[in-house]
Amino acid sequence: MDFDFKKINKESSIDYEKTWQETKNLLKLKGDLFQLEQKGNSHLINDFIVYARTKMINLGFEELILPMFVEEEEIYKQYGPEAVLILDRVFYLAGLPRPDIGISKEKIEKIKSIIPNFNQINELQNIFRRYKKNEIEADDLIEVFIEELKIEESNATELIDKVFPELKGLKPIPSKMTLRSHTTALWFKVLSQLIKKKTLPLQYFSICPKFRREQKLDATHLIDSNTISLVILTPEISLEDCQKIAKQICEEFGFKNSKSTIKKATSKYYAPQTEFEVFVEHPKTKEWIEIGDGGFYSPVSLSKYEIPYPVFNIGFGVERICMIKTGIEDIRKLVYPYFYEEISFTDHEIASGLKYKKVPLTETGIEIKNAIVKIAREYKDAQAPLEINVWEGTIKNKKIRVTLWEKDQGVRLLGPAALNKVWVKEGNIVGLAPDEKLDNAIDSGLTYLEGIAAEMAYNIEILLDQKIEFYEHRVKMCYRASEVNLTLDDIIMEFLWNSQKKFDIRGPVFIGLSFETIEEKEIKG
Repeated sequence: MDFDFKKINKESSIDYEKTWQETKNLLKLKGDLFQLEQKGNSHLINDFIVYARTKMINLGFEELILPMFVEEEEIYKQYGPEAVLILDRVFYLAGLPRPDIGISKEKIEKIKSIIPNFNQINELQNIFRRYKKNEIEADDLIEVFIEELKIEESNATELIDKVFPELKGLKPIPSKMTLRSHTTALWFKVLSQLIKKKTLPLQYFSICPKFRREQKLDATHLIDSNTISLVILTPEISLEDCQKIAKQICEEFGFKNSKSTIKKATSKYYAPQTEFEVFVEHPKTKEWIEIGDGGFYSPVSLSKYEIPYPVFNIGFGVERICMIKTGIEDIRKLVYPYFYEEISFTDHEIASGLKYKKVPLTETGIEIKNAIVKIAREYKDAQAPLEINVWEGTIKNKKIRVTLWEKDQGVRLLGPAALNKVWVKEGNIVGLAPDEKLDNAIDSGLTYLEGIAAEMAYNIEILLDQKIEFYEHRVKMCYRASEVNLTLDDIIMEFLWNSQKKFDIRGPVFIGLSFETIEEKEIKG
């Protein structure tokens, strides 16, 4: 079912509520119409996160979940005078204020133009008071209208939309709360608590998203990305130890040739000249890309949280690591392929997209299809002219006979391509004889014969409903997929066309099928 989205958009812009109500009729509410297909597939990013979690735990780190939100004051405590620059990269949280809503005579008139007999002004005013006090959640307001005022859902929505503009003209008010841009901002608070409750050393990690107001999105930068962040708090540890641990982690992730470099400018939450970056080489571009940044937390920052021991912290960028491990050159294509990557399908996906266009809808129809396939295979080399009864029985309350035939003299019952199987290799779809096979190709599981048999059984079901008592189906040379009842998802077909791939199922099929009703002949006999 296709929606006329242009029409829907136009009508909803004129009367949203009416269109919203009416378009429900476009949806089917009952019926066994869909079953899940086996399309399950995981994302590379999440696959790596699962892999990385196991590696970190095996190395001796305990996993924690860190809070998502950070108070502005924490950034000042950790970064000192650099905080103003760091805050330029963070997202501040904001919320809409709940307005005081009065009900004037003018509004009462508007309400009554929507609900003529409405006389529950006091109840409505009480609802708005409770809403103002946060006693009613915003997404429950419509439901409260319906339940307490005893009005229709469409009327409740219309009141909000047309009578109370205060709810639509609100502007967000920023708070001092931020989304985490650095997991560092959370470790200070967490360690200040854990040092009171756990024995040393403390070895923790967390894999979680962070959010930054990047000035640009490019091949190596994203607004939201995942980081593997770890901390070690212990009385004795050297910077050399820290760099060795960073290298060990890189090796666990599959990078044997990582290198680290001390940064010239140190972030203020790190101690001077202890911050270092970790680089690995991209296999295609040969560019050395930063995947990690770490160092010793500054004793000044630690003192704000009454932490008396050294803390080593390092964070690794999940998306950058995955980009390098997969050889992808643009991080955006890895994370958001649906926005940045050209349409593409694997051979498995193409094979799964191939289907028989027409298939029998009844158990008897399926029986007929299977009988055609069985007898055709059994007599494929029989010499023509020849006519074989492949099925006889009752379907759609009609007794019929299905026949497989070849009328030409001196040829076999089936043409050379009738038993061809359909394969997919490197995006190309080809039909091959049963004894042929392409190396590293995907077998779709479909055959010309079964496709033709399925279409014949389907046609019998449809034609009998139309009171047609005889039908002959003949496939000679096959040039198009439809001639052997094959179809492919439109989007995959578009990919094949744009990629100049071939869909080659040509071949001499030469198969004849027919059915006829036989009840009347028997009565006359």
